[in-house]
Amino acid sequence: MKLTRTAIALSVFALGLSIYNILGEPNRSQAAYQPIQQQSNRVAENVTYEQVISQLSAQVLDLEARLRALESKDPTTMNSSFAQADFEQAVLEVIAQKQARDKAEMLSKDPAYAFYENLPQDYELKLKTDPDYAMQVNKELHAKILDSSLSAQVRLSAMGQLQMNMYVLNKTQMHHYNHEVVDAIMRIAQQNPDEALKVQALEVIVNTPLTDARVADSFASIIEKEQNEYLRSMAADGLMLQYYQAKNKQPELQRRLAQQILSLYQQGDSKLQTLFKNNLFSDDMLAELSAQAGN
Repeated sequence: MKLTRTAIALSVFALGLSIYNILGEPNRSQAAYQPIQQQSNRVAENVTYEQVISQLSAQVLDLEARLRALESKDPTTMNSSFAQADFEQAVLEVIAQKQARDKAEMLSKDPAYAFYENLPQDYELKLKTDPDYAMQVNKELHAKILDSSLSAQVRLSAMGQLQMNMYVLNKTQMHHYNHEVVDAIMRIAQQNPDEALKVQALEVIVNTPLTDARVADSFASIIEKEQNEYLRSMAADGLMLQYYQAKNKQPELQRRLAQQILSLYQQGDSKLQTLFKNNLFSDDMLAELSAQAGN
């Protein structure tokens, strides 16, 4: 039957398009962004081809069942161009609904990566070749991050994109990536009532290339006050990274950070001392910090 062949063709089209949407462009962008998050503890879900094909095949079977139902109701109309157009529209609606669900799920599970689906094909090339475009995009992202009227998810997504832009442009410093934006995300990590968002916010900025005493103080505050052990361990990683980034570049800040880290270690509770011992410190590191702190 002609329409059945059309249904199969459209189903294959839907299958191919959905596979592209799930396994295509977003993965390319995430791979490009990965170096910024090398020390992140986040483990992204890996969707296998088998899982994708199984899921979408079920959708194809559902469409075929609907087709048979329509045929049984009024076989004479199934050969008309109207019926074919109606079926095509139904397939496109299924694809659109799936894309909307996938986007909402991505925003919920990992808001810092939610921007990937909306990037134009030539985004990275335009950033590299058009300074005015890069400046405008970064300016808009900066404004979004600071806009407290926006949801935390939207602001985290903007921060993720801004950090990706730094990587794409091969920069560790950028005008619109400053203490203001890092502090805005840090406040989400410290104050948001949603534990998942707190974790996601801190994961976005734990490896920030911005070396600043105020950033170090925020990490120290989380170490001292936070009850979530995972957040404390990430903050400890962030504080140590601030020390290493200041090394040989900002001697006064390096000395201050050495004193701060030693104070936390020596005066902290047993859990914190164990955290530092197991993950961060060796005898050589303790000796180095003591020397830097002037002890």
